[in-house]
Amino acid sequence: MKIKYLLLLFVLFSCSETGKFKLDIEIKDLKKGKLVLLSAGDSLLYPIDSVYVNGQKSLLLQGDIKEPQLLFLDLYTNESTEPLSLSFFAENNEMKLISKLQKYGYDLQIIGSKNDSILRSYLSFNKKFNDQKIELIRRSLENRKDNKNDSVLIIDNLLNQLNKRQFLHNANFAIRHSNYEVSPYIAITDLTESKKILDTIYNSLSEEVLKSKYSKILKSIL
Repeated sequence: MKIKYLLLLFVLFSCSETGKFKLDIEIKDLKKGKLVLLSAGDSLLYPIDSVYVNGQKSLLLQGDIKEPQLLFLDLYTNESTEPLSLSFFAENNEMKLISKLQKYGYDLQIIGSKNDSILRSYLSFNKKFNDQKIELIRRSLENRKDNKNDSVLIIDNLLNQLNKRQFLHNANFAIRHSNYEVSPYIAITDLTESKKILDTIYNSLSEEVLKSKYSKILKSIL
């Protein structure tokens, strides 16, 4: 009886340890298709779970991801040969993802992940930088076309300054959020130009974050 009891406890414990990550999905205006949840590893994407869509308003995907990390959600429909794809920073708990078919991944709401909330703030601020750079590049091209070389030099200098400001902002952002796994992710994604900055970010990470996959990648770069 004791052995059976221990085996029952083991099964229950095992079940409670796996499948902790649950993603409740709502894609507005989506009638039919297939959603595939994927994880990145060794430059390849691996499926975690999938579900066919046939009129359901709410869909559920789940799996065991062990630690906070970036996941991908591919959407296959009859309207496109290639899947639509979005990414989000998952955490090993219950989360909710809301998007729209026509703006898949652009109109996006994620609930249940502090790392993703930080990442959305980071991406939003960088969009402002990138919009400014696009405008400066547009002005530079116009002035080159009109042979206004002095104006081109001024604009190019402004563009260089903006690039430096963006880089420093991103570095400080990663350092300020060193208690979250998104910090080393930002470092290895956007800040590899400076080993000094990478080293500073790595040394600022909390003990828990140092165990994460992105911290290990960061350490391998240094």
